[in-house]
Amino acid sequence: MSTPQKRLVAAAGLLLLATTTTAPVLAQDQFPDRGPGLRVVPNAPPKVAVAAVAAPPATPAPAAAKAPAAHGSPAVKNIFWQPNDLKQGSPALITVELLKPATRVTGTFAGKSLLFFRGDDPKLWHALAGDDVETQPGSYQIAIAAIIAGRPARDSRKVEIAAGTFKTGDVEVPDNFVNPSAEEKRQIARDDAWKTKAYAHNTLKPLWSGNFQKPVAAPSTESFGESRILNEERSSLHRGTDYPVKEGTPVLAANAGIVVLAETMFYEGNCVIIDHGDRFFTIYMHLEKLGVKEGDRVEKGARLGLSGSTGRVTGPHMHFGVRWNGAYLDPVQLLALTLPATAAKALTPPAKPATPRRR
Repeated sequence: MSTPQKRLVAAAGLLLLATTTTAPVLAQDQFPDRGPGLRVVPNAPPKVAVAAVAAPPATPAPAAAKAPAAHGSPAVKNIFWQPNDLKQGSPALITVELLKPATRVTGTFAGKSLLFFRGDDPKLWHALAGDDVETQPGSYQIAIAAIIAGRPARDSRKVEIAAGTFKTGDVEVPDNFVNPSAEEKRQIARDDAWKTKAYAHNTLKPLWSGNFQKPVAAPSTESFGESRILNEERSSLHRGTDYPVKEGTPVLAANAGIVVLAETMFYEGNCVIIDHGDRFFTIYMHLEKLGVKEGDRVEKGARLGLSGSTGRVTGPHMHFGVRWNGAYLDPVQLLALTLPATAAKALTPPAKPATPRRR
């Protein structure tokens, strides 16, 4: 073979090697965003073995972190949550462990703001939160920001929210609870305004302390998240847990807080809502009698009233609901959490509005 022919063959071989090892190009819109601030990362392109070329020695990959951080800070030792496995409607205690005490810790969970408070250990900060029963399953983020020795520190963790298992059922109720009259619709609108005002109450400190307790001495039903067909024509999502108790059973506050609503309403019947701080509320429906009024400061275990069968019900029972920052959470899971004591006992009750002077 002549010298020009040898050069031509060599050039063809180099061209073949270059085209064989080129990675495929991925279109930007092939991997849309999944969840808030998260993007699915495409798999690396497959390696192509070339027999004629010896591969360079592989560089060992660094060890993977147990919980990779988006804004890693050496001042943040860990971020963890209870329970370990979250699903739709799970309440959660989120804890930040620092290497040094901080003067302030803030954060977000799935885009909602968190209120952290310092534990007995000055390097541990906690926030009570949760994800709504209708949260789309997938990957979300817990992000925190701390002030340590006058300097900011940021960190974050990814958290998976799994699909919950919820029941479906048929319920027969009086027709006016499915097709209310014009007057009843005005009452429902009034009730909605009351609830909007109650949930706008925002105490920027935890009023609860320690574990939440059952509001009645009875086993709960597995009714949270249940999809109910009312009179075979309208569906309703059950955002609480029912306790089948006879009328006149004492209903107790699940934890300390401030009563922000105590009214008779169309669907809820006689209803009490307690603010436990940082937009964390518990809800007690269908009571026979109300034993508290708006503005009352109640302790854990305080009597709120007696159970009954008022509002949209099929029989005597007590509906217990939990809401945080607009999200409805599973009350049974809340009762299962092991929660720390807070500085709630040191908080003073809110001052009563001053009576305007007469001129």
